Amino acid sequence: MKLLFTRISSLNGLSAKLIALAAIVAGAITLFGGFGSGAEQAIRAGRDTIRAHAPSGKIVIVEIDAKSLHQLNQWPWPRRYHADLVNKLHAAGARSIAFDVDFSGRSKLGDDAIFAKALEDAGGGVILPSFRQATSLQSQNFSENLPIPELRTHAFLASVNIHPDSEGMVRDYVSGVSTVGTIRPSLAGMVAEVSGRGSDNFTVDQSINQLALPRVSFVDVINGKVPVASLRGKRIIIGATAIELGDRYAVPRHGVVPGVVIQAMAAETLLQNATNSSLGGAPLFLASLLVLWLMMTGKNRITKIVALALGMSAILAAPLALEALGWGSLETVPALVVMMIAAEGIVAREIWRAFQSKTFVDQDTKLGNGRALSRFALSDNCIVISTRIARFVETQSVVGAAGATDLVRRTAERIAFTAVSGEVFRTGEDTLAWVCESGDADELDNRIAALSALFRSPIQIGNRSVELSLTYGAAGSNADDARACASRALVAADHAAENGLRWAWHSESLSEKIDWKLALLGELDNALANGQIWVAYQPKADVKTGEITSAEALVRWSHPKRGLVPPDHFIPVIEQSGRIHDLTLFVLERALTDLSQWQVARPEMSVAVNISTPLLDDPAFADEVSAVLRKTGVDPSRVMLEITESAALANPERAVAAMERLCALGVKLSIDDYGTGQSTLSYLKRLPACEIKIDKSFITDLVDTRNDQILVRSTIDLAHELGFKVVAEGIEDAACFALLASMGCDTAQGWHIGKPMPAAAFAEMLQSQIALAA
Repeated sequence: MKLLFTRISSLNGLSAKLIALAAIVAGAITLFGGFGSGAEQAIRAGRDTIRAHAPSGKIVIVEIDAKSLHQLNQWPWPRRYHADLVNKLHAAGARSIAFDVDFSGRSKLGDDAIFAKALEDAGGGVILPSFRQATSLQSQNFSENLPIPELRTHAFLASVNIHPDSEGMVRDYVSGVSTVGTIRPSLAGMVAEVSGRGSDNFTVDQSINQLALPRVSFVDVINGKVPVASLRGKRIIIGATAIELGDRYAVPRHGVVPGVVIQAMAAETLLQNATNSSLGGAPLFLASLLVLWLMMTGKNRITKIVALALGMSAILAAPLALEALGWGSLETVPALVVMMIAAEGIVAREIWRAFQSKTFVDQDTKLGNGRALSRFALSDNCIVISTRIARFVETQSVVGAAGATDLVRRTAERIAFTAVSGEVFRTGEDTLAWVCESGDADELDNRIAALSALFRSPIQIGNRSVELSLTYGAAGSNADDARACASRALVAADHAAENGLRWAWHSESLSEKIDWKLALLGELDNALANGQIWVAYQPKADVKTGEITSAEALVRWSHPKRGLVPPDHFIPVIEQSGRIHDLTLFVLERALTDLSQWQVARPEMSVAVNISTPLLDDPAFADEVSAVLRKTGVDPSRVMLEITESAALANPERAVAAMERLCALGVKLSIDDYGTGQSTLSYLKRLPACEIKIDKSFITDLVDTRNDQILVRSTIDLAHELGFKVVAEGIEDAACFALLASMGCDTAQGWHIGKPMPAAAFAEMLQSQIALAA
């Protein structure tokens, strides 16, 4: 502020009238254009923090929590549990009872009747929820989701709809909802015993300390473990707080909270008469014009400084005082804009300001850039978080450069509430970084969970709704500048994305792992040339005869220093570098060469080779497979190419086209890892495959797990009906093999049949089998 005051004093001939006009116009545009809502909400959140106070204690939340779910051991619960709860609460003398639980579907007839009887015995005063919802995904019409008729007879109905705003935050609450001509009061209004029309909205008072809301566990109430005195005369709201039941929303100050807590906070707001309807921004805007006049007409620097200081203090303090008294709320941003524009106008002449803007600001989004981040003074209790916007280039091609810029800017606005000073930096085309206070892993996980909740709502860019996928990385300061920390955090974010995680913490071991991967990539050509990369074969057996009929080719890397490198360590690196094409052709040619030798004694033998996902995008790959077939002279019908289910589903049109090109060569296709995706067999029937391979996760515990048995048996039966052969992988013992044989499985693979082995050892196995057969 001292630097700002110094600048205010140095007009140096710049027209005071021009500065005042610019400030007034900017403030008016902000006032009448409705801009600055994000800043307004941030300022209000700050006032709520200052005004933080306890709830009334008149409302008690009965939690459907993890403890209740565990002890009652099922969900949805039989409605006799809800009946028992109503009876207990009624007997305890609760003033009112409200459910934030869906009762629109029927359960067991007897349980519905028991619950209906409890509602009747309670005198018909229990409040049950209704939901307003669209009649279809694209429809503009709405319907009301009501409890079943017998429950409505002796209960009041109240709306429980919660409406996040465009930023994904719940700030306002609807007093009532109108659906098809029926106006339904809100649950919070009925609990607070306040009437409201369907058009009435109010802002939930976030200064109420929601952590102090009285809460008791559902199971404790029905088991009589809650003192009756703590329930007598209370307004009870029952709802889910267990994470596994969902129903969670992001709110200012408190992060992500259960829906029932929002209902209780809304009711508390009404009880405390703290709705604080907005009085708009005009009063403070007019006050700011008086302050502006005093600044511009002041005779000396002290007068101007005092005018600015008192004006800013009054603008910030007035809404705080009104809200504390319950008289309403004032918008501050238009007035603050006047003050800020006036101050910035005074210093606009300074050349170094323009230079800094070009040096330290991303010119497209006006966010701080990497240089600006490097100047951020990190303290010991700070960490840096980086995120990468997934598929940014593809999104940019759809929304255009200006739309992509807006997307980055609005993404930063949602992130800003977690950043120190609210600053988010654009460190790359698709990357952002910010500094936040450090904490333990649970605190950081909660912050990132809150961010993820914000991004569940798409961002509107023009006429398009863009859904973002973000992964996050975190790094400690370690005496490095913030930009270096951001680079390490971005490495962790990319690691999280590769491993399906929401976020990851950077560590030295992660850096070493990346260095190790890069080193492996540099050694690939030598490894192929020197025989360090070789092909192992895992035998496949006909389930009916037990005879080895095929083998799956599996790539192996015997590193001279690192030993045997697992495939899942080097194959992803090779895929990302674009070298998987060379490796796949090497494995294919080696496998077909070995197959041609085995077929001298066993003409019916075949071999399976895995095809990596990126190769489905390469139209030239089919021609190269054809060249390998001609070179080795192998019958194409004896070659099975395995494509993972996830690759086939990622882009079905692309997959079908690629697979048809391969089928035209005469080779056969198999869908690998079946069951790990979201497809159905009937959907996979669209693909030109002849075989599915059930993922080993369903086979490993098959003998002892009835659910797996049901799934595998039904999969085999349906696959046969649709013309697929079925391979089961992961068979490790005779009992599993026998069970699969009884289910009609065609082919077996796993350690019970044979471990992956070099080509020479596989040839010996075949010779031994031939000798036994003779």
